[in-house]
Order: sequence, then structure tokens, then C-alpha cells
Amino acid sequence: MKITYIFPPLGHGGEQVRSIPLVPPVLEYLAGLTTSLRSQWHIRLINANVEAYDAGNVDADLVGISILTHQSSWAYRVADDLRSRGVRVMLGGPHPSILPQEAGEHADTVIAGEAEGILDTLFADLEQGRLQPYYEGAFLPLDHVPYPRRDLVKGYVFHSFFTSRGCPYDCKFCATPALHGSSMRYRPIPEVINDIASFRHRMWFCTDADIWGPDVVRYTELFREMAASLKGIYWVGEGSIASVQHPQGEEMLRWARRSGLMQVWIGWESFSHDILREYGATAKMLVAREDALKKIRDNGIDPVLFMMLGSRNESLQEYERVAEMCDRLAITPHPVMVVPYPGTALYEEVKGTTAYGGSWDYYDGMHAVLPQTGGRNAEHEEALKNLWVEMFTVPRILRRLRALPFRGFPSAHIASGIVQFALRTAFREYLRNEGKK
Repeated sequence: MKITYIFPPLGHGGEQVRSIPLVPPVLEYLAGLTTSLRSQWHIRLINANVEAYDAGNVDADLVGISILTHQSSWAYRVADDLRSRGVRVMLGGPHPSILPQEAGEHADTVIAGEAEGILDTLFADLEQGRLQPYYEGAFLPLDHVPYPRRDLVKGYVFHSFFTSRGCPYDCKFCATPALHGSSMRYRPIPEVINDIASFRHRMWFCTDADIWGPDVVRYTELFREMAASLKGIYWVGEGSIASVQHPQGEEMLRWARRSGLMQVWIGWESFSHDILREYGATAKMLVAREDALKKIRDNGIDPVLFMMLGSRNESLQEYERVAEMCDRLAITPHPVMVVPYPGTALYEEVKGTTAYGGSWDYYDGMHAVLPQTGGRNAEHEEALKNLWVEMFTVPRILRRLRALPFRGFPSAHIASGIVQFALRTAFREYLRNEGKK
């Protein structure tokens, strides 16, 4: 059997985003899972952000496409084209998991949820010619999960690993609890170590929803073991502020730095406490957030702030506030619009009232989807573009690099430079593509 896995373009309307230095984690992992189940099958991986996708060049018995919400229009068009050519198509990932009936209109089969517990059954049905239209995965323990096939893709700065799934927080904008459960599941620490050690590479990205929480003791142990067993690796991940404020937070940060952590993307969401309450995100913030940022930086780790803007009836002054505070803190922002993704409480609240007629292409973080009074969606989008232009000038990037403490030199400075210039390039690609339209 021949199987091809495709990761769709990340840009608006199916535009490629070539500047992202990370291998799409789902491609490597699906290849590893497939190899563990059918070692004799031929596997091809396509990242449509960097490859010129051509349906005529796809030679496969089954094509699997993993879909984020804003990628769905492109994925559905490709799936329809492949099926018209007689190629069977399997759709999965976050969007089909939440809306399997919609995805099923464009697929021979849909996987809802995690694939480990159901892919073997699907493959057996495929081999016997009785592929079912729908398979639902379960939240299984993470013991003995297969290693990704990192050997099938080349030329990327970062490869990925994971140590946990799930999220105990209940933020209205986040679909992680629906997709991976509201309680934490952890990989055994020795298996995490062996996974990373199995592939000779220096730069890594951890795909955990939170790289150091909520079990601070467990993560401290993980980082200690990584520091002892994995020499010469450097990595980046996403985390929360609450764990840093834990009584053991300082010790956890020290071991995180020794394990090779260069940079952490913090779910800061908003500087406004009223908006944090609106999002239901206060539980993961606690207090003294700026003090927590200082702790992270003092330990030689570069924090980047995920900022979500465009909340319902939010003042346009919030964009200016983001710029002002990030300049004051000399910290890198990653500003996006809040998106009511399917599977979230926010989606249920605003369903039927969103801008752009609910077209999934606009759920890309650059468009104001939430309903705004007085038709101000366009004003929010212009304010976000201006914020990106303002915050990612070369002088501002260099100022943030100079502000990093020497304790993190050179790894935190290298990671910060790579990420900031990649964000600058990706945004310029976005503006060029928008200009073409």
C-alpha cells in the first residue's frame, strides 16, 4: 500500500507560508504511527507550504489530510479533486474531529479524535475493501506511543516532540480540552528522553499545550532528566504563567534552562483583566504576571507573548497598549485576533453572528471574526496590521535581542532572532498575498 499525508498551506485562502522553520509535527507523527502498524507500506509526506502540490503527481492508495479550521476550504478542494481521480481520501485533525459530518462530504473516511486507537482498524478495513465513513478515536494512555518518522523530511530548523496531552483550564477560546481531554495525560519520562535521543538533531519544538504545567514537580523531574541525558540540544515550547508562580517555579525554570529550553511562548492573551475574565482565562494567569516574566528572562529563557485581540466591543486602544507594554518590557509579541474555533465555548456563544458569513478561510487569526458593533471589524484588522508593522521593525527586533540577559547567551539570542525574523517574514508574505488579492 502507498499512503500520502498532506499538511495544507497555513496562509489565508490556501496561500503558502514558506518561512515557518518547523516541520509540521502531525506529518512526522502520522508517518511514525503508520510505520508502527504497517512497516511495509510506502509513506510520502507533503507540506504544501513549501512544496508545489499537484494532484496529478500523487500516487497513493490513500491520502490523509490533517486540517486546522482555516485550512479546511483548501483541504476540501484538494480532497474533492483527488476523489474525482479515484484516490481514496481520509480527513482528520482538529477541524474534522469537531465537525465530522461537514468533513465527511469531502472524504471517503473521517477520523475524529486521536488516531492511535483506531488507525489499525481503519487500515485493516482499507486492506479488505470495506473502509467505513467514520472512525472515532479515544483518549488513550501515552505509554509506548511510536516515535515520529523524522527521517522522511529534511531542511527544517526544528523537529518536534511531545510529553503530554490535554489541558485542565477552561478558556472559552481554546479547543484543546475537546480535542485531547480536560485532564492531563503524560508520556513516561524515559520514553520522552529516548524519543528525542533516537534522532540526531539539535533544535527542537515541544508541542505540549503547556510545557511546564500544571504538575510542576513532574516537569521539574522531566527537565532534570533531559539535562542529564540529552547533551547539546536546544528547544522551544509553549507555556503558562501560573506554573512559574508555583513555590517550585524557580527550581523548575533553572532545570528548564539546563535542559536546553531557549524560548517559551506564553499564553498572555490580554493585558486587560476584564477581557481575561471574558475569556475565562484568569485561572491560568494568577497574579504578578510581569514578575513571572522577569523570572523567566532572569533564568536565560526568552519569553514571547501570545496576544489575542479583537474581543467583542474591545477598544482599538488595546492595540496601542500592546505596543506600549511590549516596548516597555522589551518583549516579543505574537498578536492575533481571537478566533471562535469549532469545539470551543466561544464558538457556541457567537455561532450564526460572526463576520464573513462563517467562512472558514477567515478563521486564520488575522481577520476579526467576532461580531463588533458598528461594523468595526475592518478597523480591528487594520489596527492589527499596523501593530505587526510597528512591532517587527529591525530596530525593535534588535532592541529586544539586546535586552535578553547574558545568562541566556547564545542560545536564547539565537532562538529569539530566528523566531522574530521568521514572524517578520511570514507577516510580509501575508501582506504581499493580500495585496495580490
